[in-house]
Amino acid sequence: MALCLWSALVILFTFTAAVVNSEPWLVSLGHTCSFWFLWIFFFPVIIWLSLRFPLEQPKLFPQIGIHLATCISIVIIIQAAYRTFLPFPPLPPPPDAQTAPRSVDSPGMRVAPDVLIYLMAMSVCVAFAHFRKAQERERRAIRLEASLAQAKLQALRMQINPHFLFNTLNAISTLVHTSPQTADAMITDLSELFRASIESSGEHEISLSSELDLLQRYLAIEQRRFGHRLKVEQSIDPEILQVRVPTLILQPIVENAIRHGIEPQAGGGTIAICAAREGSQIKLSVSDNGKKPLDAAVLAGNRQGIGLANTRDRLQQLYGKKQSFTVGDGELGGWRVEIKIPFCPAPPTKATS
Repeated sequence: MALCLWSALVILFTFTAAVVNSEPWLVSLGHTCSFWFLWIFFFPVIIWLSLRFPLEQPKLFPQIGIHLATCISIVIIIQAAYRTFLPFPPLPPPPDAQTAPRSVDSPGMRVAPDVLIYLMAMSVCVAFAHFRKAQERERRAIRLEASLAQAKLQALRMQINPHFLFNTLNAISTLVHTSPQTADAMITDLSELFRASIESSGEHEISLSSELDLLQRYLAIEQRRFGHRLKVEQSIDPEILQVRVPTLILQPIVENAIRHGIEPQAGGGTIAICAAREGSQIKLSVSDNGKKPLDAAVLAGNRQGIGLANTRDRLQQLYGKKQSFTVGDGELGGWRVEIKIPFCPAPPTKATS
């Protein structure tokens, strides 16, 4: 940094002297190098002092005193050295020594530029130090925000499993006495679902195919519970099976549709699950043909329970404004939940020889 600063000064003053005084470039370069020669040794000192003693509270006045004493010392040393060695090559004598003005390179004229250069060097170092501290604060803020987001995502994931487990165990308890074999099969399906869920517990995103596999395990439990009353239709674009989607993003939505759209109807109903690409986004939707209550706003409010509320919060944490989550009228006559997230294909696998 010191060498760069010194080089910039030498180039600037060489150019100025050559243009203004009409000197040859090599002569101007020699004068400039001799003028600023000692600064190449003092710049590291100024940089160290500026970073070690920045002009900040609460020790502002002692730090000003340190820089003032250093500046005076440097100016005295440079003045003495310049008087001793003179510029090289020697300056041409003025045409009339009696009437010619004092050269800008005379020792007496060096004090103001030397002080100005010290202040400039110190200002550059202080600005760089503040910029570096601002960057570090920004990095810490980003890391803290990422940690908080990860903690919230994990908390939301942890809420899904107990909520689903409670509802499933409640369904099993109703079948233990009336249909023990069905209850036993549901317990097996439940254990398989939780095993698969635990295997993906360390990831906030998985492939759509893995997510659909988890959903199929859940639907197997509900199919045993409802039998012919539950019909599931799926329309999945095979070209997006490897895209990344949030883990367990569909299960709470399907569970909500079964609870509010299928379970209240004596004859059951149909749930439609769709996944397709829409430009730069992936659209996931779950619809049911359940009957809406007279007060649709009440049901819309009820549908924002733990499952949907957590789904909305997880999408917000993962994708921010790049996602959308809507609840509205479905094409089957009931309700429809639609999710749009950025298209994120899985990384390509390495070819094996």
